[in-house]
Amino acid sequence: MSNEFYRFRKISSLLGEFQELENQSIYFADPESLNDPMEGFRDMYWSGDYIVWRNLFKHYLLCLEKLSSLLLISGEEHPISKQDILVLSNDALFPTLEYKILFEKMVNDFFDNKNVLKLIEDISNRTTPIRKNELFFYLNNVHQFALDIIFNVYESNNLIPKREKQAISPDKAIKNLIDTDFIGQLEQSLKESIDGDKIVNALFSAQRSTYYQMDLIHTYNGIFNQSTKNKNLVLVDFPDAYIEQLETLVFPEWYTACFMSECKSSSVWGHYGDNHSGACLIFSSENIDNKNFLNLKGRNGYSSVDGPTYGFSKREFYPINYVEGYGEIDFFRMLGRLPTFTIQSMWYSLDGEISKCADNMMDSEDKWRDNYWNNFYRDIAIKSQDWSYEHEYRLILENTFDSFSEPKDRSLNYEFKSLKGIIFGIKTSKEDKLKILKIIEEKCRESKRDDFCFYQAYYSSDEKCICYYPMNLIKFQNEV
Repeated sequence: MSNEFYRFRKISSLLGEFQELENQSIYFADPESLNDPMEGFRDMYWSGDYIVWRNLFKHYLLCLEKLSSLLLISGEEHPISKQDILVLSNDALFPTLEYKILFEKMVNDFFDNKNVLKLIEDISNRTTPIRKNELFFYLNNVHQFALDIIFNVYESNNLIPKREKQAISPDKAIKNLIDTDFIGQLEQSLKESIDGDKIVNALFSAQRSTYYQMDLIHTYNGIFNQSTKNKNLVLVDFPDAYIEQLETLVFPEWYTACFMSECKSSSVWGHYGDNHSGACLIFSSENIDNKNFLNLKGRNGYSSVDGPTYGFSKREFYPINYVEGYGEIDFFRMLGRLPTFTIQSMWYSLDGEISKCADNMMDSEDKWRDNYWNNFYRDIAIKSQDWSYEHEYRLILENTFDSFSEPKDRSLNYEFKSLKGIIFGIKTSKEDKLKILKIIEEKCRESKRDDFCFYQAYYSSDEKCICYYPMNLIKFQNEV
């Protein structure tokens, strides 16, 4: 495998505000800003015993209460979003003892309901994995009852005015599921069918589709007031938003810098090379045990005296897999973003009992961690066949022990010796070429380097693709 990797850039990135060429910087983008909406997609499923399912519903109540209290404080004046759903919270992080007692009252009232307990028991006995649409169905049916529990405690503590008594019992939806033995009937259908998984997926996909359509209709007809977005998030949209945020408990946030193993595609030049008017940087990697790395300098820790510390570390080039499709993730057995103690105390234990979902971690935490990180990198290096023409490789920056949410912290610096050369696009202007030449000339003199290469891209009628020729006449004196 070649140790050369190509990074296409717009001139505005190289020479404009970010001065990437002058600063020798590589920016790591968040998945949401990439052009494939399926970036980082994981086929998440939930399969566990009564302990973890009960703890998930308690966690749902915890996150809903925290967002409800935020709504009481901010109203509609300050926007609330799904990012304000604090899934990393636990019931040991309340600011005061009084607040903790309030929540304990909510938990007791919630789980005193026999229909809730029966629903959780039935869910934990499901024989096929529960995927997002099915999980949404159960949480959506529980949501109004959970809200009522929270607001009842608020009322009894004079935190909100007394509400009008509801005509329909808040737990009616849950009671209907129990009375009709919905999950039991579902399990019976699975036993009688060869394609049980497909039937379940189709059933809950149809239900989710109906919900989305009705939500759109109600919003269109003014039943849901678009001006009360904060209230809508808490009262209506929370189950959907919670599931989306729940996935962030599994793996850390990640960011990527994209490279290609070749630069012959006109489409790639068009998409990433600023419609052929940009440039392509050629990087030389370091090969170690048949893996390629680029040495980059970034924030790597903190000092109690000097604050953030910076240093070089080797970042691996991960090849994109265009074949295998999207990987499955067992949520309850992949809660690796949380500290081990938090996982065991908050998710895997109940009244002194330990969930079977903890078995793999308990048997060998090192082996479990290896599997965890293999799944992490597997799923962020997968794209559909539609993108195979890119021949992409990527460097990854993850915030396992640190946060890189600020864009300035995601700009890492490479050594100039790693930059082997630059290819000018077919439409790169003379003015931009001259600016690039001047920057590289100065860097070559500073590093006493005379092996830097420039190339010019062109369309080859023989090879029917974009090729490039060396601009051998361009040489710099490395002596000042």
